[in-house]
Amino acid sequence: MPLLWMRSDEFGILTVVGQGDIGRQDIEDYLNATVREGTKAHAKLVDLTVGNLSLDRDDLESVARTVVEYGVGGDAGPVAMVVLGALNIDMAVLLKQRVGSRPFRVFTDPLEARGWLMTFRDLPAKPGVATPAAQVAKPVR
Repeated sequence: MPLLWMRSDEFGILTVVGQGDIGRQDIEDYLNATVREGTKAHAKLVDLTVGNLSLDRDDLESVARTVVEYGVGGDAGPVAMVVLGALNIDMAVLLKQRVGSRPFRVFTDPLEARGWLMTFRDLPAKPGVATPAAQVAKPVR
């Protein structure tokens, strides 16, 4: 599977690493797994620096719609997506534009992304623990 994830530290940040070509089904499978595993409310560091988003126009539209639906109800945690390469950055920015006010930022530096995630208070420390209060999203670049 091109997307691998693990709860990486005591702060409850879920680290997601993309390897190789990452398609629509990979992303949808991952989102469904976070719901099943009770980690939807966790902050997510999505590192695609060694992955390649392999999405055509219809796939990108479907993923954007799925990400919007995933965030309905406000119980999805903040997302810091780390990408390299012009096409990956463009796709990540298009996804960001679709999620609205949900805390979702695009980065090219994993340390900067982690630092931004650490600014959120009340991150769940254990899988399945809902976030009681979320920080207001900061403007994105």
